Amino acid sequence: MSLTAEQNNAICVEFFETAWNTGVVREDLLASDAIDHSQVGGKTVTEPGSASFKGIVGMFRGAMPDAKLSIEDQIYVADKVVHRWRLNGTDTGGVMGMPPSGKSITLTGTTTARMKDGKIAERWANVDELGLLQQLGVVPPPPGAH
Repeated sequence: MSLTAEQNNAICVEFFETAWNTGVVREDLLASDAIDHSQVGGKTVTEPGSASFKGIVGMFRGAMPDAKLSIEDQIYVADKVVHRWRLNGTDTGGVMGMPPSGKSITLTGTTTARMKDGKIAERWANVDELGLLQQLGVVPPPPGAH
């Protein structure tokens, strides 16, 4: 069941907006052997199934229960979908194991998905972790930044 690039994009929009904005990971939109290529602590973690993505969504939604994902750009061709996104929320639960800061956080990144038979088969994400750490006050901003 090969879908159009537009159909693949619509599936990705539904999957990512539902996961990030409600906390529900739609396993019906993931291939059973989907691979999540995630960066954790500077290392690439490749894990099949939904557990890795559920863990990432759970961690951030636990820290920022009001998290809201906005997809800012959508690029799609054949079986590839790329989204540039922004995640806004309030750090009330402590991001990445740190104490809650109470700060409004904006996290940005890009996610690439490979589709197969109408489902997400692989996912890669690049996230501005340095910007997140600077907002939390863990890493100082560069000299001269406001």
